[in-house]
Amino acid sequence: MELLKAKDLLTAIQVDAAGEMKKLSSYMYVFIKDGDKQTNHLVVKVEGEKIVLTKQSDALLTLNQLIIVLNEAKEADIFVEDELVFGYKLVKQGIVLG
Repeated sequence: MELLKAKDLLTAIQVDAAGEMKKLSSYMYVFIKDGDKQTNHLVVKVEGEKIVLTKQSDALLTLNQLIIVLNEAKEADIFVEDELVFGYKLVKQGIVLG
């Protein structure tokens, strides 16, 4: 399986923005799986050649915040804590990375 780079996720989000995402709320969040549930209590930062999302109880990560970081580090691999992200899916309030 090929790794998902920041630029690949940006392209996919742009394609969805022209289609399915138009139907979704403009206040879209980024979620990750947290056990059996999902959480959007996240922060994102660039660490060298990696974009890392980590859980943080006092922060909500929006899709716009993620897009800013993706644009800053287009060749970076994307991680949720120490696990590589291979894709995403659309949900009612945003996207779930996984």
